[in-house]
Amino acid sequence: MDNQQPFTRSEIDDLRKLLEIEKIKALRLKYSYYMDSRQLDALAELFAEDALCEFGPYGNWSGVAAIANGFNTEFKDTLDQPFWSMHANTNHQISITGPDTAEGQIYLLDVVTDHKPDENPFLWFAVYDETYVKIDQVWKIQRTSIHFLWPQKHLDSSFIKR
Repeated sequence: MDNQQPFTRSEIDDLRKLLEIEKIKALRLKYSYYMDSRQLDALAELFAEDALCEFGPYGNWSGVAAIANGFNTEFKDTLDQPFWSMHANTNHQISITGPDTAEGQIYLLDVVTDHKPDENPFLWFAVYDETYVKIDQVWKIQRTSIHFLWPQKHLDSSFIKR
């Protein structure tokens, strides 16, 4: 490894972009953890103040207060049951679109943990489509749209063409 050349300007730019992508991935990991552990106040803090959640059959929620209310309403029956469901996120693709903006898509495998071993634990298969914004050097979710694939389809055809 003695023959390594110094990083080029382009490589340094790529490394900076990778660091930002990792910060966004960490944001998404927190999203699932806070949701599943029912830390809904912490979950709401991951969103920009004017964020939008487009959740198909669960409705659209605009603004942090509405988002917090939406999550509390949807999870009202399991607020005292951390990890009743688990949102496994995979295949995260992130594109940095500007100095303080990015977009991404993430596969969702949503399972419930109260089923018997011989029962199907899957609740949903879906794809999140998101935009992110950096506010005061911290990445936040600006918009999250869920495109459900199974067991019911709630899929916007324009999403497929991206």
